[in-house]
Amino acid sequence: MEQARFWVHALAACAAVCISGCATNTMTGRSQLMMVSEQHAISSSASAYSRMLGGLTQKGKVETGTARVQRVKEITDKLIAQAVRFRPDSAGWNWDVQVIHEPKTVNAFCMAGGKMAIYTGFWEKLHATDDEIAAVMGHEIGHALASHTAEKMSVGLSAQIGASVLAAVLSRGNPGSYTRNNDSMQNLASLAVTLPNSREAENEADQIGIELAARAGFDPRAAVSLWQKMQSQGRGEPLEFVSTHPSHDSRIQNLGALVPRVDPLYQLAKAGKSTDGVPTFLAKGNAPEREAFAAKVSAEPEAMTFVSEEFSRFRRGDAQLECAFSCAMSYAYHRGTWKDLYAKKAWRELAVAVIKVGHPNDLSYFYLAEAAAGMKMQDAARAYYQRALDAAAKGDTCAGGLADTCEGLDVRQLAQSALRR
Repeated sequence: MEQARFWVHALAACAAVCISGCATNTMTGRSQLMMVSEQHAISSSASAYSRMLGGLTQKGKVETGTARVQRVKEITDKLIAQAVRFRPDSAGWNWDVQVIHEPKTVNAFCMAGGKMAIYTGFWEKLHATDDEIAAVMGHEIGHALASHTAEKMSVGLSAQIGASVLAAVLSRGNPGSYTRNNDSMQNLASLAVTLPNSREAENEADQIGIELAARAGFDPRAAVSLWQKMQSQGRGEPLEFVSTHPSHDSRIQNLGALVPRVDPLYQLAKAGKSTDGVPTFLAKGNAPEREAFAAKVSAEPEAMTFVSEEFSRFRRGDAQLECAFSCAMSYAYHRGTWKDLYAKKAWRELAVAVIKVGHPNDLSYFYLAEAAAGMKMQDAARAYYQRALDAAAKGDTCAGGLADTCEGLDVRQLAQSALRR
């Protein structure tokens, strides 16, 4: 009985920690385990990046002053400018990109905070074109924008917490064995962090990356040809990139299916769509220009294509939230994030986050109304204010039930006041 109680308490503690770490990704709308703050992930990544580059520089492996380095910087600068359109806070990151001279290594990465590198094996082994380089770097930037570094660190931390609890259980009655058991479990937790990204994370990075490249004026078909090259090369000796970004025929098919969706964006960019006022994000000392650009694009009523259908309905005032009971827990997890986005007037991100949860109460519709009003979509805003009142009249209200979840807002009064204006 005593051991049973111990297990219940231990598992309850683990569950509480994990649940408290759930957060909504404001770019994708997906719920993520975020026990590690993104700021911590960014600072940790910066330190790791600095150490790695220091060691590579001593070995003469950081390429400098070449035409290839310059071209990589030009490509990534264009990608970053598009990235900031959909995640304006990334304008403040200390973006950096380096070319690592390792001709046999096909690999690339973008850490939290925009610390990037690409290995020369992409040119030496795959003969990658500029469009294909844009495809791989767009994919890596997608990981950073979607907070996948912090997410993987959080998974590792949760595994460590579980490892410590399990070590304590295994050591009951034999305190001296705790250290041995804990070390073994910690090693397993560390291994988990080095495993490939989840399929969900890879899909997100694929979707974000191919769109960033298209908007920046690079042919989205290159994402398909790049993976075909990697799949062909990897059949003999597995490529390092493929080991952390598993390639499958289905992935190539999925990328191919995305091409028609983003090709119109590529055609617009290729036709010379204006990019006036876009700062150089890899240059030093241009923080004011970055901030001004981010403020301008954050008000654009546009979303990434993989949420565009839902977002288009939102813009028309036609978004219907219909996930009641099954989404109640998700609503409980995410409404704190919504409050933060509301306070920051991050209207596009707020709309995406609320739509992705889909909980049909008055607070949800009120946030949609405020997001629409913030983006100057007055007809849509009025529709959502009215739906907030209608939901409350049916009893779907944040003020009802066992607890008030209105986050300090008098939703009914605010919605009525907005409709009288």
